[in-house]
Amino acid sequence: MASKYFTLKEIEGVIVHDIYLKKEVERRAMAFEFLAQPKDAADYIGGELVPHPEIRCDWMIKKTFFPGAEVYFLYNRKDEELPASMQVLFAGAGVKEVCGEDLAVLAIATINHLIRYIRESNPGKELPDICSKV
Repeated sequence: MASKYFTLKEIEGVIVHDIYLKKEVERRAMAFEFLAQPKDAADYIGGELVPHPEIRCDWMIKKTFFPGAEVYFLYNRKDEELPASMQVLFAGAGVKEVCGEDLAVLAIATINHLIRYIRESNPGKELPDICSKV
C-alpha cells in the first residue's frame, strides 16, 4: 500500500478540479449506504479492497488507473452524529504526472461504476436518486 496519500488539492493546488471532485463525491456518498459487500464492488471495478486501511474508515477500495497512479476511495457510514461520507485520495510515484482534470474525471467515473454495482446488487430496493442517474 502507498505510504503517502494526496488529495487533488495537494497535487494541483486550489483549482476548480478539486472543488468539482469534492462536490460530485458528496452527491454520490449516500448511495454507498446500500453497499453490503465492498469486496465484491472492488472486484466489479477491477480494484481491490484494502484489508487494513492506514486511515480510519469503514472500508477502503484501491483502483490503479495507470502504473504509478492509484486512487483510493474511503467510506464512512452514517451514524447518529455524522452523515455518510466518502473521500478520494491518490497515491503512487506517477500520480503527480497525471493532469488533475483527468484524475477527477477518472475518480468520478469509477464511483459511478461502483454505483452501478450497488444498483445491480439491490434489485427492488428504493435507492437514492443518484443510483438511477449514473
